[in-house]
Amino acid sequence: ICDLADKYNALVMVDDSHATGFTGKHGRGTPEYCGVEGRIDVMTSTLGKALGGASGGYISAKKNIVDLLRNRARTYLFSNALAPVITAATITVLEKVKAADDLREQLERNKRQFRDGMTKAGFDLVPGEHPIIPVMLYDEKLAVDVAQKLLEHGIYVIPFSFPVVPKGKARIRTQISAKHTPEQIDQAIAAFTTVGKELNIIK
Repeated sequence: ICDLADKYNALVMVDDSHATGFTGKHGRGTPEYCGVEGRIDVMTSTLGKALGGASGGYISAKKNIVDLLRNRARTYLFSNALAPVITAATITVLEKVKAADDLREQLERNKRQFRDGMTKAGFDLVPGEHPIIPVMLYDEKLAVDVAQKLLEHGIYVIPFSFPVVPKGKARIRTQISAKHTPEQIDQAIAAFTTVGKELNIIK
């Protein structure tokens, strides 16, 4: 994409809301992971996910683009400013992200443990490297039933169905954290396996 943008004098924009803080060797997001840092013209992301769950978001770009957005972007012009405490907390979190290699390594181990265990149990997972790991069920009612039964086992997950995802692509959305322990990951896999067998999803 960056090569095409260079060739045709186009801009590249990345919404990195689901990668900021943990994707890439140093948590700098998708551009770092893909080896294209410095080649992205506009970066947008949220403060509401890996950066601590605060409200708000940001756009990072060259000064001329930022100046244009400050004067023309309706979502900026007609929104309230972030509270100073959120801005200060975010700056602190960004400093911590730089030194969080151990947490990123733990997240990698946790993702691998969950993916390997769920695949071995027979579940259909969307391929990828992300800690949001969809468990495909394809049926809306089944996804709701699985979520309800998992809650009875102490596992809270979210069922996703149309219109959030395409028709016939209902799923359970699992989110793996660096703070999950190996025992908790095993507990989740065991609960999925029990419920999966009970509802004839796996054998």
